[in-house]
Amino acid sequence: MAGGLYHTLNIGEQALYVTRQGVDTTSHNIANANTEGYSRQRVNVRARDPQLYHGVVLGSGSYVKDITRSHNQFVERQINRAHQLKGETTGRFNSLKGFEPIFSPELSAGINDEVTNFFNALGDLATNPDDIAIRTAAREAGRNLGVAFQRVDRDLRQRRVDLDDVVKQGVADVNSHLQAISKLNQQIQETEVTPGAFANDLRDQRDLMMRELTEKIEVNYYEDEFGNVCVRGPDDITLVDRGVITELQAVSSESNDGFMDIIAADPNGIHKRNITRKMEGGTLKGVVDVRDNIATDLMTKNNEMAYRMATSFNAIHQTGYGIKDYNETTGRNFFKPVENFEFAARDFDISDELSESIEAISIASSPLAIGDNVVGNQILELKDAKIFENGKTSFIDFYGGMVGGLGIEINRVQHLKEANDVVVADLQAQRESISGVSLDEEAINLMKWQSNFTASSKVITTVDEMIETVLGMKR
Repeated sequence: MAGGLYHTLNIGEQALYVTRQGVDTTSHNIANANTEGYSRQRVNVRARDPQLYHGVVLGSGSYVKDITRSHNQFVERQINRAHQLKGETTGRFNSLKGFEPIFSPELSAGINDEVTNFFNALGDLATNPDDIAIRTAAREAGRNLGVAFQRVDRDLRQRRVDLDDVVKQGVADVNSHLQAISKLNQQIQETEVTPGAFANDLRDQRDLMMRELTEKIEVNYYEDEFGNVCVRGPDDITLVDRGVITELQAVSSESNDGFMDIIAADPNGIHKRNITRKMEGGTLKGVVDVRDNIATDLMTKNNEMAYRMATSFNAIHQTGYGIKDYNETTGRNFFKPVENFEFAARDFDISDELSESIEAISIASSPLAIGDNVVGNQILELKDAKIFENGKTSFIDFYGGMVGGLGIEINRVQHLKEANDVVVADLQAQRESISGVSLDEEAINLMKWQSNFTASSKVITTVDEMIETVLGMKR
């Protein structure tokens, strides 16, 4: 009889332990209701194997089999793939937005405005070729045009430098995440060495690291039989293998104006692979594309405008004659000759002769011809002349196409970004419905476990009284 009571007392004790685990887990869920990446945990209770006692099968109580997290691996992978696309469009959009102020229509000294001002000043000069004030205004308008070209060139180059800094920071962030994932791999393996033990919180942290990593760079991953996540990056290079990582390096490229290439180096630093052009997703890809393609294309077009303006203008200006000391000589440049196409915009300026004297401005077609404006009128025709794209586009149209193309690309990428944001938000909501903590549900669970605890305590006190009664009968 006493043995049977002790068996019942043991069942009550086990019930108290199970209930305490339930309360602890529920409290843990409530405490982490707002923790990013946290997955709701649940206590899995199982009945103990029954025992045969005097021909009767008696229950033996319950035990905690394990504590698992509410987690859907398929949804998690979908989220990571969506984050990869979102990262690329976000990186591209944020990078492109930085170019808008350079070509903002609100600028009072943009290239388009300065070209208009310059040709307007030349029109006034063609009307009054010998007016000193108008000649001075024309020279200053030419100088202001040069300032506009130089400003755009300087801002574009600085924007590339800024994006290069973003690339360097992005590489550092990727390495930080790889190190964290590798460390979590080791901690999870050490924690789960005991059969039935699950490192739920550590796995949540690793999932969050993976989610953030996929937004930064293209990765594929899988979990091995020991619970380690193995991560492969661009060009199928192994980034994390259990506790070993392949760090990325930002290395100055001789073939890309000294801007950073992204190099994957093995732990020994022996084998290195350039993955800069092999990334298929993530923020880094978006930033690198803008830095090396969009920015360089804008710089090339700005240099082309400066080059065409200088060479076309000089070709006509060289045929003209100036006034006073310059009314019998010709062959002068209005702008400095372009020596290097790559720096045409940076070096764009009026010639040294014009800097020294406004009399050197040559718009007459013959010497000693006061009031002659034939060359001046020829110069004015350049404003609408189709000197770009093999004679198909004028200066104003070319500039409009360049700025308009940038605006179209920004709008396109913005729409893609918004679409990817919606996809990520939907998947996050789906994950939240599976893994998120509901405070109302946890409050109900807490009441349930509290009721179980009270009932289990009652079992123990009742059996204790029964044992006292049996012992009293013996006395």
